[in-house]
Amino acid sequence: MKQLLFLLLLMLGFTGKAQSVVQSVNSGSLITPGSSISVGEIVVVLQNQNQSSTGIIGLLAQTQQALEVPQLELGGKIIVFPNPTTATVSFKTDTNLLNERVSIYNLSGQLISKKQITTNNALDLTELQAGVYLIQFDNKNIKSFKIIKR
Repeated sequence: MKQLLFLLLLMLGFTGKAQSVVQSVNSGSLITPGSSISVGEIVVVLQNQNQSSTGIIGLLAQTQQALEVPQLELGGKIIVFPNPTTATVSFKTDTNLLNERVSIYNLSGQLISKKQITTNNALDLTELQAGVYLIQFDNKNIKSFKIIKR
């Protein structure tokens, strides 16, 4: 809440003199798809890619959130665990998920792998690098979910 208030005050203070502030405070620090920025850095997000002198000024803030969820209920009485995992995720359900096909995406939306659920209602993720992935079932009745691989 404090961070939101600070960002709001920051933006209100810059409304009248945004152009001069961009040039004096953050000369050249424009955020593009390949940019790398740090927490606490003042940034300019371009509104028009052809005009580098216009944009929205912001401050990158970090909030603490717990990413770990011991188990996740997908609906339809399906529970996924453990999350995070080091090797496999298991599904606790009354329905047999054997041979259900899933697609695994990274957070950029790139398809990483296609797999099938194994005999123990489990999904083997051992070949994945550490990171966060989206698991999407081909069966549209089962919700997609994110999993953390360590």
